[in-house]
Amino acid sequence: MTFISARRLVAVCAVTGAALAAAVAPGAASATTDLGELCSGSNVSGLGSSFQAPAQFVWDGLKGGKGFNVSTSEIACNGTFGSKAKPTVTYAQGEKEKGSGACLKDFGAGEAPKQNLFPFCGTDEAPSASVLAEMEGHAEAGVAPESVETIPVLQGAVAVVVHLPQGCKASSLITSGTKKVKLGRLVFDNTTVAKIYEGTIKTWKEAVEAQGENHGSDALSCAKAEEAEQTIKPVVRADKSGTTHIFKEYLSLVDGSQVNMEAFNEPQGGGTKPCGEAKPEELKTWAQVGEGCENQRWPAAIAKIRPTETGNPGVIHAVAATESTIGYADLAAARELEEFSKKFNKTTGKGGGENKKGTETAQGEQNYRFWAEIQDSAPSVSPVLYADPASNGDIEKLANSNCAGTLYVAKAGEKFPPVNTRLSWSAVKAETVQKKYVLCGLTYDLVVRQYSYFLKPLGLGEEESKPIATTVENYMKWALSSKTEGGGIEIKNHDYEKVSGAVLEEAEDGVEEIRNRENSPHL
Repeated sequence: MTFISARRLVAVCAVTGAALAAAVAPGAASATTDLGELCSGSNVSGLGSSFQAPAQFVWDGLKGGKGFNVSTSEIACNGTFGSKAKPTVTYAQGEKEKGSGACLKDFGAGEAPKQNLFPFCGTDEAPSASVLAEMEGHAEAGVAPESVETIPVLQGAVAVVVHLPQGCKASSLITSGTKKVKLGRLVFDNTTVAKIYEGTIKTWKEAVEAQGENHGSDALSCAKAEEAEQTIKPVVRADKSGTTHIFKEYLSLVDGSQVNMEAFNEPQGGGTKPCGEAKPEELKTWAQVGEGCENQRWPAAIAKIRPTETGNPGVIHAVAATESTIGYADLAAARELEEFSKKFNKTTGKGGGENKKGTETAQGEQNYRFWAEIQDSAPSVSPVLYADPASNGDIEKLANSNCAGTLYVAKAGEKFPPVNTRLSWSAVKAETVQKKYVLCGLTYDLVVRQYSYFLKPLGLGEEESKPIATTVENYMKWALSSKTEGGGIEIKNHDYEKVSGAVLEEAEDGVEEIRNRENSPHL
């Protein structure tokens, strides 16, 4: 069965002004048949992506600002509009609810969902076509065919975070416009990042030397020569991770060569192997280890650390606490967790000569704990150009991820963006040459079109499902809105970037398709 949203109908059909108004106006039968009045829904909870969690906490009001129940937007639920009720939307982040893997599992990846307690979830790893087919194949759980919608809700930056060995500090020299700028941190070209995670660059000295004059002669200085020879220990996620997916997609574009991959054989936080029996070492490309259980596999040659704490906080805390480490985490978490971790890059510390809290500059004069600038220019460009994951540099003050205008692509032969949100977006990735930061990615919310079917495991029929579907639709529509006090505006200066253009159009069309029962009329 093919469903067409109001926007797509306008694009392909010539209709009179009166007919079009009847088709899309609030209160039209197609828009209200199986959803309740605005704000008449029930309280709902989502779960999943730790990359997306700080944004969800802004939208639900936990981080201050004008969230869904405070915003004066005419599509928000602050007690003024629609039914004048205030249904709440929360985002669970317990150990079992954290991470993109938890989202995919909750929607039926791996096994049929048993409860469906979370009617939406966040993931940075969009489900592949095969995973979508699996999710939509659980008829016994009430999931209907062509039911799962992958809604892109935000862009975020993955920061490469570093903790140098004791006694070492960094001061890379880079070209910025017509000037030479000395940073209080390292920069990395794309090839060096890939080789660190392959294990062919093993020490800090090798990482600096590999980039030659791009760094300047004193990019790394250590009190003792042997400190620069310390092994780089990459901190990787313990759980199936959308942030890992974004990072590995980047590595796949930088270096497509095969590397010897190590099986996932350390116990996860709960003490059990998360994906069945350990696999033997085998040759894989980065693209082949980016999804599902393969997501947790890394080259045998790296001295990886896999913290027991899940989510991006696990990586940030491990890098902050452990010398000679490198890690990857979303920018919002990296900056936010400074509030209660060991002040990741903002406190005076041993060996680094860091500036005191509040006195650092955008150049990042913290010297030994920092996030790096990453190459955003083509390999042929000289001198190499670099960009920061944050729009305001390596300082405490919140701003935006440096992802505005990011150029995304799908795999060869596929159009970007996909023509609708019922298809797989799993092949979408940022190109390796950008006007701004290169390591950006989309984060998604999974929703369904027919909630009475999706919620059958709970024994909920159409009437009981209606308020749930209503709140999910209301919330998603508000979160994507860039009008006054919509979610796309309220997320400004919280270390993300809203979606826009064709991506936003597809997302809004997907939200329009949320309904309560399968046989409801669709435009």
